[in-house]
Amino acid sequence: MKKTAIACLLALICFMNAEAQKETKKFSIGLGLEAGKPVGQIADAYNLALGLSLRLSFHAGPGFATFTSGLIGYAPKTLAGQSAKVGLEIPFRAGYKYIVQHHLFFMGELGYSSLNTYYGKNGSVSSSTTGSVTAAPSIGYQANAFEIGLGYRIYFSPSGGVVGLRIGFNF
Repeated sequence: MKKTAIACLLALICFMNAEAQKETKKFSIGLGLEAGKPVGQIADAYNLALGLSLRLSFHAGPGFATFTSGLIGYAPKTLAGQSAKVGLEIPFRAGYKYIVQHHLFFMGELGYSSLNTYYGKNGSVSSSTTGSVTAAPSIGYQANAFEIGLGYRIYFSPSGGVVGLRIGFNF
């Protein structure tokens, strides 16, 4: 019984791996690790952005229509006389990934990001929430199921953004 279960599991993993690598696939789900450097007004409070993203892609024309969400944390700068304020972003973006050549792509996304800021106040943790319209152009390389991209997330309120790298795997 154990051998049959293991054989079925291995067959399923091999099938999923083969399907993930088909470039003509109509639909895929991608998981990505994102890291970036804040710029503009955001850089006044934060050093680093690091998080995970989930991207749904639908084959449309010469590329893919995309929807991206995730969870991105912001490491605070230590400022004299101020308590550290950790940030947590939840983005919701839709866009299009245009395949220029066999592996090279350009992508543009537009959406909304919710930023929660957490800080210590009177011995407890307090938070505040803001939101911003977000644009995210990027360029990258896709080889079968593996993807790497360099992008710039632009926030319109507060002004600024994050220059970042995304390394992903598409299922």
